Amino acid sequence: AELIPPAPEVDPETGVPQGGAKLYIRPMLLGSGQQLGLHPSPQISLLFFVSPTGSYFQGKTMGGLKLHLERRRCRAARGGTGNVKCCGNYAVTMRPLLDAQAKGFQDNLYLELDTYHNPPPGTKSRLQQAVLQELSAANIFLVLKTGEIVTPGLKRGTILPGVTRDTVLTLAREFKDELRPIMAASIKEAGMGEEKKDDDFEVTVSERDVRVEDLLNAAEVFVTGTAAEVVPVQSIGTSETPAEELDGEEEESFSVKFPHGESSAGPVTTKLLEMLREVLGEKRSSEATKDWLCDVYASPEDFRKGGCD
Repeated sequence: AELIPPAPEVDPETGVPQGGAKLYIRPMLLGSGQQLGLHPSPQISLLFFVSPTGSYFQGKTMGGLKLHLERRRCRAARGGTGNVKCCGNYAVTMRPLLDAQAKGFQDNLYLELDTYHNPPPGTKSRLQQAVLQELSAANIFLVLKTGEIVTPGLKRGTILPGVTRDTVLTLAREFKDELRPIMAASIKEAGMGEEKKDDDFEVTVSERDVRVEDLLNAAEVFVTGTAAEVVPVQSIGTSETPAEELDGEEEESFSVKFPHGESSAGPVTTKLLEMLREVLGEKRSSEATKDWLCDVYASPEDFRKGGCD
């Protein structure tokens, strides 16, 4: 709090830039020592990038995202740094992202490539049993027709444990009774099951391996990120790989369009975004969320304590 000066044009009542934009603060640690060798820097510089920001997915004005299911290139592998917020995790996504955008997609959805290339014996579709990771800079959630809200788990060490990811998981668990009728209506509207009475319907929130085949049972899909917040997805599919890149192997195709998301977010996605913004606006609170907000003008000691009071 001592290191970050008040940003210009900030509304003193809300702490965000004038006009309703979000204030994005990114701390950065850079190795700045004088060296050429491959070893840890003897000197580290701490910087803060502070800027107003709007929609993360630029140019996307309505409807959900169209995601490309990336089968050939890897964002992260087990034993690497996929669960750490470091520059290398973003650098490897740049070329695949440009390629996906050139084909009409907004981003890539990456796979655990070892599960794609090394399926269990007897697997009918190695692509459909492959495990999902995340996007270039966002986590993914599925709202399944069983009433489960699920996101890829962290045990493999290849998923970034995003703050907004954790926030949505907490909100979904804390207010699952409030989500129950909304979930039931979403599934019914999607034509994936009969609407049940609240007492017969259970909302579950899970972190586990999510496979490509799970996408076929999703009524809604959305992604989360600090700048993105909660964004719906309308479709996920593969694209044709140039013959010279196939190396003689056959490649499966996949495509799914979700019942919700083409023109607007689904009911569950909409409600979770509403809950998130209500917490940020101090209009919703619970035991789990009471220490999430801090007074940016408080002393460093009080700022570190957290809390809305």
